[in-house]
Amino acid sequence: MFHMVDEQGSAAWAGVCDLVYLDRRDDIAYYLDQASQKNSSILEIGCATGRITELLSDFGKEVHAVDPSSEMLSIAQRRVEKLSNPGQVSFSESPLPDLKLTSDRKFSLAIVPSSAFMSILSPEDQQRFLHNVRRYLSPGGKLIIEMKVPDPDVILGDPATLYHLMDINNDYDGGKLIFYHQRNYDDYQQIGDSKVVVEFVDSDGIVVQKVVHDLSFRYTFRWEMYHLLRICGFEILSLHGDFDGNAFDEESDSMIWVAGSRS
Repeated sequence: MFHMVDEQGSAAWAGVCDLVYLDRRDDIAYYLDQASQKNSSILEIGCATGRITELLSDFGKEVHAVDPSSEMLSIAQRRVEKLSNPGQVSFSESPLPDLKLTSDRKFSLAIVPSSAFMSILSPEDQQRFLHNVRRYLSPGGKLIIEMKVPDPDVILGDPATLYHLMDINNDYDGGKLIFYHQRNYDDYQQIGDSKVVVEFVDSDGIVVQKVVHDLSFRYTFRWEMYHLLRICGFEILSLHGDFDGNAFDEESDSMIWVAGSRS
């Protein structure tokens, strides 16, 4: 999946996103480790349904979570409310490029997980977003951005073909979700438009629900991102190919950028 950001606030898509990332754990230890290095508050941008928000809060972290979808934020808030002893958590509904919080507080760590940065479609909006993030960081604050490496199969794929994307188990009813997507990539603009079709299949193999969702994404290449961060006032601290800390190389399918705000 390219990203889960939804500017339209679809309740059906919020439900799908909540199930998609239910069992994802590969990034949690990394974010907890980064948060432990900064004894202050965390700004999570593109929190979706609160998968990371919930776990950071459960470890007593102070988190301010931002997402453009009110439906996703509602699920995220319910997640946190169920915790027995959560850390201090607050939420803001805001588009990513025009990042606006409910206060002018500063954060020592900002994270943009789950490829949410890929939902920002123009270089101008990307720069505006990064400048806004930097404005909310305290001196010496860090920014972590996860994003996908541009995939030749996506770039060169047939826009008329509906591709099978993945299956995930639905632990709630013993069935599964089957994902398909049809994508059209404009290599001049570096923007892809994807139609995602999700079939909810019950334990008997019967499709009981179908969700269709349109999303757009922008591929940003390695050195393009490097210079983008630098011109927006950040120093590159590290670039990894996964959350285990392995170096980024030609085999990597993800980029984990860690950047420090220049004073």
